[in-house]
Amino acid sequence: MNRKYSKYSLFLVIIGIFVAYMIFPPLNITFGKWSMIAIPVGFAIYITGVVLGIIAFNKKEKGFIKYISLLSISLGILYVFFLSFLFGGEM
Repeated sequence: MNRKYSKYSLFLVIIGIFVAYMIFPPLNITFGKWSMIAIPVGFAIYITGVVLGIIAFNKKEKGFIKYISLLSISLGILYVFFLSFLFGGEM
């Protein structure tokens, strides 16, 4: 079996998390006025990676890589939770 969904899933999850978190400290990489657009773009890349992980899980691909993207779902939930407090003014 080819593990292409698992590999793409892991790659997209890592890239998506990096792009979504890069404007926050300690990374704090900014693009000027376009910095806030990185949050939804990175999160969309991350969600695409999670969906590919679910596809890999449903197709029963061999290996452990597919589980990493599925385990990162909790990280995505925490990210949305923290963003809601950050932009909601609750903290």
